[in-house]
Amino acid sequence: MRKITLFLVLALCLSMMGCSKDAEIKAFISELDTVTNEMVQKINAGDVDGARTAFDGKKESLKTKWDGVKTARGFQVSKEVQKEAVEKVTKNASTLAGAMTSNMMKLATDKAKLDKLQALVKEYTEVFR
Repeated sequence: MRKITLFLVLALCLSMMGCSKDAEIKAFISELDTVTNEMVQKINAGDVDGARTAFDGKKESLKTKWDGVKTARGFQVSKEVQKEAVEKVTKNASTLAGAMTSNMMKLATDKAKLDKLQALVKEYTEVFR
């Protein structure tokens, strides 16, 4: 009986170590940073269609990665990675919102571009629900 208990405890410990989502979260953060930075550069250059293309090219990958990590529980994620994820996601959303806000005056004369930009930012945020 003692061997069985020891085996079960060992198996539980090994299974919990194998459930770490740190690497998946870091991959998601890296891709999110890359896509957001590319989108912001394009928006700042007045290329809303280019920002859309950049987002559309990675949208499914981001969604898949997000779906894989959004349900991670405390024991699956180290505190450092959890803190980094919150900071990076917040920073990316803020950076994109800032780009939209700072370029609204430039785009005010082009309603079609402004509407495209607003739709893009809305879709960006909906991916992470």
